[in-house]
Amino acid sequence: MTDITPIFNGILKSHEAPPLSNRSFSVDNLDDFLQEASKIRTNIASLHADLRNIRQSYLSTAQPRRHLIRSTHNGQQSRPLSDREREEIDAQMKQMLRTLNGSIRNMADAEQVRHETALTLINKKYGRGLNLARAWAAGGGPSSKSAEHVAAEEGETTISTHRESILWFLRQRLQECVEAQQNMMEIRITREMEKSRSVLAKAQGPDIASLQSTYESNSSADYKATVSSQAASQEATPSYNPAEGLTQEQVQMFEQDNKEMLKHYESTLDQDGTEVAY
Repeated sequence: MTDITPIFNGILKSHEAPPLSNRSFSVDNLDDFLQEASKIRTNIASLHADLRNIRQSYLSTAQPRRHLIRSTHNGQQSRPLSDREREEIDAQMKQMLRTLNGSIRNMADAEQVRHETALTLINKKYGRGLNLARAWAAGGGPSSKSAEHVAAEEGETTISTHRESILWFLRQRLQECVEAQQNMMEIRITREMEKSRSVLAKAQGPDIASLQSTYESNSSADYKATVSSQAASQEATPSYNPAEGLTQEQVQMFEQDNKEMLKHYESTLDQDGTEVAY
């Protein structure tokens, strides 16, 4: 890119303005707010770069091999990570995101206090502290402020707006890191679930069918064996005959006793039926 600084300095000289200085940029020359913002921006950029560098290894579902287990921080060969390493990365990233978010929030709170304090000092300096109510009661408005007062308030508003834009920028960059980390976690979980379903489907294929066929054949064989055993048992066991082993007289005596007991039960039932009807 062409350096137009000499041309610009010539224009400044024609207007009797001082030329541009050759001062180099340094963060140390900035105020405390901008120094802290620059530090947070650097940390966010570093975190985002780390997320991009470990993305491939983090999302790989392959099992880590022992001869490839080495550090990948300094651009060495990437390798699949173990579940424990992924969990450690998740914990570290979440902690860093919380720390950066807390730093931005502390900056915003400090800036809010600074802005309110600056406005209070401006009002006191230009006599607007205790006389504000009197000015409004007398019909005074913004036009009643002095030019210096208006300029001081506008200058403070400019500083506050500029710092709010810096805070917004930091929040946006941090949100990009949050989304990148969440996206990695979601993809990892999805791939792990798909891998588990694939392994389960392969395991359930021929094995389940063979187990079911074996179970059915065994069940059929057991059923047939049980039926055959029961049939053989019935054939081997003689049928029960209560009259077997008794004399003719004993048989007649039992028959007579049965008839008398039957008559007794019939008489008893008739009496019970009469009482119920009554």
